[in-house]
Amino acid sequence: MDDERLQRALGWGSLGSGLVLLAFANRVCRLLQLRGRSMHVRAAGLRDVVIGLGIVTRRDRRPWLWARSVSDAFDSAWLWKTAWERPRGAGRRAALAAGGLGLTLIDFAAVLTPKGS
Repeated sequence: MDDERLQRALGWGSLGSGLVLLAFANRVCRLLQLRGRSMHVRAAGLRDVVIGLGIVTRRDRRPWLWARSVSDAFDSAWLWKTAWERPRGAGRRAALAAGGLGLTLIDFAAVLTPKGS
């Protein structure tokens, strides 16, 4: 996959996951046993929608790819933290955090390409 296709795929992925988080925040919270965190999940969804739109609509994708990289790293760290603090459902959150860490590495690879646009 060339750099531009990877970047666009990351943008569409952000847009899609953001819409899911916005539409199903309560279900996501139940699945991950994060009672009382639906506003956090919705905020992350809105952030991902904005970042995704930035990636797929802007000619210069670099700032949006950086935003995605940092936000994915933050989300992974937050999920790891909640896995340590709340034992109930920790395995699911830790698995999701590990997947998020993998996405973060892909994000950084996409933003650090020679062209970066």
